[in-house]
Amino acid sequence: MIKLIKLELRSNSISTYVVASMMIAIVMLGFLYLFAYAPKLDPNDKDLEFFLGYSNLIPLFGVLNMTVFCVLSAVMYSKFIIEDYSGNRPILLFLYPVSRKKILFSKLSVVGLYTIFSMIISNLIIFLIFGITEKFMHLVSGDFTVSIMLQAIKITVVLAFTAACIGIIATGIGFIKKSVPTTIISAVLLASSICNIVVSTASNMTVIYIVCLIIMFIGILFSINLKNKVNLMEVE
Repeated sequence: MIKLIKLELRSNSISTYVVASMMIAIVMLGFLYLFAYAPKLDPNDKDLEFFLGYSNLIPLFGVLNMTVFCVLSAVMYSKFIIEDYSGNRPILLFLYPVSRKKILFSKLSVVGLYTIFSMIISNLIIFLIFGITEKFMHLVSGDFTVSIMLQAIKITVVLAFTAACIGIIATGIGFIKKSVPTTIISAVLLASSICNIVVSTASNMTVIYIVCLIIMFIGILFSINLKNKVNLMEVE
């Protein structure tokens, strides 16, 4: 399996996606500062009070960042799976002396693991920078303590797995017609739905975790469904 993963990394360079992840981190750091500063724009605006305190700020930022990585995940899955299993390209894949299931699993693993680790690393850097600057700027009420950092890491890990699973679900939908746009649009719609749930229940982390677990379970089902479709594929 490791050899297959290495082969995928050789045949599909991820350098472009690494650069994209770095750009995402920079942009999202700016959004975090914007969210933190928002209540100061108009202290009397009740809507902006939502950004007050870390209890709402961290989940809101986390789910927005998840949405961006969902799109990145969908783009990668489109390249690694949708395009590779479209037209006559599967002929080459099916000539490998390896089971179709292992080939598909290696592709899912590369994109899924990259999505998870890149999002976690990105958020760690973002929160570290923000936490250090908060010692001087004080944009958010309260101190950025170790417990808040641990909470941010916990939410990030859960949302990172959720982002990877949303990518799989979107790929399963796009795989029906072998459509890249369908895959990306599905990822955006699914991630937007999660955003709405988080915004409405930001103070209730239990609900957020339950929703994420449901998405992960559905992602597993879609990966199994993808495996079955690939096993039954016939190439003329």
